[in-house]
Amino acid sequence: MEKLKMQTDPKSLSNALNDAAKYFKLTENIQKGDVLLLFEKIVGPNIAKFANAKMFIKGVLVLEVESSSWKNELFLMREEIREKINQHFKTEVVKQIRII
Repeated sequence: MEKLKMQTDPKSLSNALNDAAKYFKLTENIQKGDVLLLFEKIVGPNIAKFANAKMFIKGVLVLEVESSSWKNELFLMREEIREKINQHFKTEVVKQIRII
């Protein structure tokens, strides 16, 4: 592991926490949790009303959908939803979307 460098310049708490998260490789786990927490905000209320972000494991986001017609609709939109989420995080967090 690379040593943390001591800096004499003042740093905001936000920057210090981001640096620490990168150092300890926590940013990926934080993003994974954020995918589920921020799903409604990212995709919007119209989609979130019918789809529940159930799990996120190894780049696969699992959406639970009650209605078969909405399952079909979201199946067709899954790539658009994936791109929207990845744009939000500015990296490819979601590699695949499964609809159950």
